[in-house]
Amino acid sequence: MSLEFNTLIPKDKFDFERVNELKKLDAEMIKPIIPQLFEWIQDINWPIAREIAQILIKCNEETLPHIREILLGDDYDWKYFCLAFVVEALPKEIKKELRTDLERLAFNPSQDEVLFEIDDEARNILNRIG
Repeated sequence: MSLEFNTLIPKDKFDFERVNELKKLDAEMIKPIIPQLFEWIQDINWPIAREIAQILIKCNEETLPHIREILLGDDYDWKYFCLAFVVEALPKEIKKELRTDLERLAFNPSQDEVLFEIDDEARNILNRIG
């Protein structure tokens, strides 16, 4: 079965039709569009954002490089939403792979990361993974 991946990417923040199609696919089929899906959680208030987060969660370790890229960036809302709605729900073993990134955010945050409560969210996640 040939699948045109760009047809799976939501076209707007109300594109529940594509979201529902994505829900039917396994993580391996979603892998090529993970970076584009992460863009949809830049604002968790968009109607499809929380459902996209749930789709990303099922991709487990495939999300790690994209999460790290977001956590190194300067979009502080996106960092917070990524932590609170994706990283928080990942399996413990996957979260452990992000320990260094989480420790940096929790214990050596920038002023903006403190302002956006990213340090608190990172500490909460670290506390849960032990």
